[in-house]
Amino acid sequence: MGLTVNIQRVDFYMRNVRTRFPFRYGTADLTSVPILHAKIKVNVDGNLAEGFSADILPPKWFDKDPKKTYRDNVNDLILSAEIAADEFCKDSIVKTTPFLLWLRSYSNAMSTCRSRGLSSLTASHGCSLMERALVDGIGKALKKSYFQLLTEDLLDIQLGLLHSQLDGFKLNEVLPKAPLESMKIRHTVGLSDPLRSENVIESERVNDGWPETLEDYIQRQGLSNFKVKVCGDLFADLKRLGEFSELVSEVDYSLSLDGNEQFTRMAEFLEFTKQIKLELPSLWDRISYIEQPLDRRVALNDDFSGDIKSISEQKPLLIDESDDSIDSFVRAIALGYVGVSSKACKGLIKGIANAALVLIQGSNRYFLTGEDLMNLPIVPLHQDLVHLSALGVNNIERNGHHYVRGLDHLSISERQGCLRDNAGLYSDKGDVVGLKIESGTICVSSLQRPGLGVGDNVDLHSMVSLPDWNFDTL
Repeated sequence: MGLTVNIQRVDFYMRNVRTRFPFRYGTADLTSVPILHAKIKVNVDGNLAEGFSADILPPKWFDKDPKKTYRDNVNDLILSAEIAADEFCKDSIVKTTPFLLWLRSYSNAMSTCRSRGLSSLTASHGCSLMERALVDGIGKALKKSYFQLLTEDLLDIQLGLLHSQLDGFKLNEVLPKAPLESMKIRHTVGLSDPLRSENVIESERVNDGWPETLEDYIQRQGLSNFKVKVCGDLFADLKRLGEFSELVSEVDYSLSLDGNEQFTRMAEFLEFTKQIKLELPSLWDRISYIEQPLDRRVALNDDFSGDIKSISEQKPLLIDESDDSIDSFVRAIALGYVGVSSKACKGLIKGIANAALVLIQGSNRYFLTGEDLMNLPIVPLHQDLVHLSALGVNNIERNGHHYVRGLDHLSISERQGCLRDNAGLYSDKGDVVGLKIESGTICVSSLQRPGLGVGDNVDLHSMVSLPDWNFDTL
């Protein structure tokens, strides 16, 4: 049967993080957020190892039900993780291959989560936490990097069981010859991020030694790729995009637009694209794609297929929040979408399958992007970067690096470990350690280690066990 695995224990821990300034996206205004960490103990062919995974639990992304509060969103994501842990442990009692364990547990956990009223995206998040912790543990047990696990087919991933059109597709066909050693970043411009110094009220300056405006970041980090959030208000969006265009007019730049589901009607979005072309033609020419403009409740509506195809011919359309199931990209392609985001929080194996779908559809037109959702060091950031570097995805959104003050949210030992083990990825500016971005590029070669790029640099003693954590501590 090949490699067999058995999960013996799962524990969860929390760490609270406060932002330097608010991160505004869609209808959310994020100022503090918990990071949920999962630790599993796994038996891999008789070898015991610990695997980790982690993600922030943000408001109004996984579930945008207006009736639900931030507390509700966090509680739902915790419930999803606990359900997934139960299913993965239960299904691994009989030793099985990593892929078959994931496939069975994913199906069972999704079904249980939906019966508890959780959204599909919320449900899949718990599965992704278990999947990543499992892969991390397997890599450590076998002393293999994520890229090696994939190229040597040690996870026994059978893409044909996910999509019939991928039957017989070899995993190596979707992988580069070697993982990327560096990546270009797209700097996120949130809805309330200040563009210039004059946009910052003096009394509200952070003054923490880090850049506070987009103008500062461009000068210090040599940025040329951007992701700009839009709010769906035509007047406000045109004004802000116009100001952005003026700021970067002397930069050879490209950008993506992120709608974060702000358009509930196709007519609104069509008018939005029409006015950008008319009012800001130079900016329109620089747009590489538009991400999830339509509310997930209507984004995959068959009635919109004609309009989606028409717009995608002008500017490629990509799904993100609508990517809540294994077959979502297939359904999106049929409607005219040509791109899909890869996020570790939506699942590694699903991301690999989507990359394979891009290849068989034609990579000259269809594409996979790296989006962020504020991935923070250590665990969320490293695991997402390792996954994207293994797929050869360059030009990735990274926003967590500027909404928090470097690695201040980590323990001293974790900060020291980041500098020791990943000197190319982080820099020490004296009183603050943070992501090293030079000429709009980050170096990720140091992440090629056993597991998913995290190593053993996870200080659980600096966190709070989930049963002892309370939302009010945020």
